[in-house]
Amino acid sequence: MKNSKHEKKTVLLQSQISDMLNEIIISSPTELVRVSAFDVLAIKADNNYSWLVLTDGTEQMISLQLGQLEDVIRRQLGDTGAIFIRVGRSVMINKEFLFSINLTKRVMIVRSESGVRKVYDASREALQSLKKYIEEEFSKVNSK
Repeated sequence: MKNSKHEKKTVLLQSQISDMLNEIIISSPTELVRVSAFDVLAIKADNNYSWLVLTDGTEQMISLQLGQLEDVIRRQLGDTGAIFIRVGRSVMINKEFLFSINLTKRVMIVRSESGVRKVYDASREALQSLKKYIEEEFSKVNSK
């Protein structure tokens, strides 16, 4: 019986550690934002600020430029940070939520499972690069 309790506690602790490893924590002198990487739909640049757009539709302003926030994500998440892709100068998306790319209209749509849908403009070149990257990634997975 003791073994079973110990195993449950170990599994719970491992789960909590795993959750913490997937969190982004942004701290400033006046604010702390803590969010799971898997809850971030996209990050939109707004001059010297960035907006975290979450899968539930919540938008949180962060007092970091997009490039600075990108560095924070790579540093904190390591390999997990690869779920985020910078698309042009003004947006970074969680590729797990990419729904469509329209080169003609120069837009991409990200959509969460809960139905939150966001449309982002980007240059044709940035969208072509994203499209190529996603197609190549899909090819690698399906060739195994």
